[in-house]
Amino acid sequence: MGGPPAIAAPSVSTMALTKEALQALVALQQRDKYLDLIQKEIDAVPPRIAALKADLESEKRHMDAAKAKILEFEKKKKSKELDVASKEEAARKHSLQLNDLKSNEAYKAMQAEIEAEKAAAGDIETEILQLMEDIDKAKAEEKAATAEFKKTEEFSKKDLEKLEAELSHAKGRFETSKTERDAAAAVVGPAEIKVYQHIRGRGKPDAVVPVVAGHCGACQINLTPGLILEVAKLKTLVTCESCQRILYKPELLAAAAV
Repeated sequence: MGGPPAIAAPSVSTMALTKEALQALVALQQRDKYLDLIQKEIDAVPPRIAALKADLESEKRHMDAAKAKILEFEKKKKSKELDVASKEEAARKHSLQLNDLKSNEAYKAMQAEIEAEKAAAGDIETEILQLMEDIDKAKAEEKAATAEFKKTEEFSKKDLEKLEAELSHAKGRFETSKTERDAAAAVVGPAEIKVYQHIRGRGKPDAVVPVVAGHCGACQINLTPGLILEVAKLKTLVTCESCQRILYKPELLAAAAV
């Protein structure tokens, strides 16, 4: 279900207006535009910091994965070495038992078992040799990954310090400009400020726009002669019938400032 219909702002306000008040409003907008630019600078820094940290974390995961691979191979190697020792011990014990056997069949069976145990030990030793090669490769990968991580960490530290300095500087500029902006806003009447802030709050940072060749300087709609006349009088706050922005004639404000 939709909400209540929006009520368009009147084209001509009933509030009294002075040239100085409109000039102050235009000046305030310039301050706000500058603050908006600084805020964009501030807002742009955290994602860049996050991206740097994400890259560094990715390199660290790569390095940690390489280290974990070495440990896994070494664990498997240790297990295989224990298997070889077990097979060799079994073959040794069975060899000692050969002389105790009474039948030829039992003797041959025991010999076959000993040979199988020795063969199994030999197969496992081959696997150990392969694991040793894998460990050497993994160590080379870990060395490269560690070097890359340290390199990225060094660059990231410098970049992070630079970004944090930029952020701190931008915040300082913002606070200084905000103080100046608030001083500029203090000389604008509360009624004008209310309309101005309402327009900006609706996503229109250019709340005060000039009349350019009979058109609204923002939405470019043709303005009626009567509306342009009201703008020229500099007696009341006039807004565009289409976009509801506050209108002014730059040449009149310039003349008023002389």
